[in-house]
Amino acid sequence: MKKTMLLLAFLLIAPTLQASEDFEAEGIIKYRKAVMTAIKGHNLAIKQVVSGKFPNHGQISYHVNALGDLFSELDSLFPDGSDFGKTNAKSEIWDEPEKFSKTVQKSRQAFQTFKAAAASGDLKTTGKALKAFGKGSCGLCHKTYKKKPKK
Repeated sequence: MKKTMLLLAFLLIAPTLQASEDFEAEGIIKYRKAVMTAIKGHNLAIKQVVSGKFPNHGQISYHVNALGDLFSELDSLFPDGSDFGKTNAKSEIWDEPEKFSKTVQKSRQAFQTFKAAAASGDLKTTGKALKAFGKGSCGLCHKTYKKKPKK
C-alpha cells in the first residue's frame, strides 16, 4: 500500500517537476536574449558617438564599462539544459564546451583591446577599435554559434 501511495504521489508530482525545469530553462533563454540585446544596444550607442551622431563623448566610457560587466557573464548564459526552446544558439555550444569557452575568451580579449582604445578618448581610434571588436568578438561567436534567423 505504501509503495502504491508513493508511486501515485510521484506520478502526480513528476509533471510539476518537469514544468519547473522547463520554466527555468525558458527563463535562462529569455535572460540570455536580454543580455545579448543589451550588448547590442551598448555597441550601437558607442557607434552613434564615434560616428558623430551623438555629441556626448563622455558616454563612451559608460557603455564600455557596461559591456565589460555584460561580457563577464557570457560563460553563465549557456548552462546545460538551456539548449532547446526559442533560441538561435547552435548545439555546438553544448556539444563542444571547451571550444566555445575558447571563443568566449577570444571575445573577451577583443573587448580588452577595444576598451584600451576607447580609453584613449580619440573618436577615430575608438571607431576603428569598435569595428575590430565587432569582428573579433560578437562576429566571431555569432559566425560559429548562432543560427541565422528564419525570415
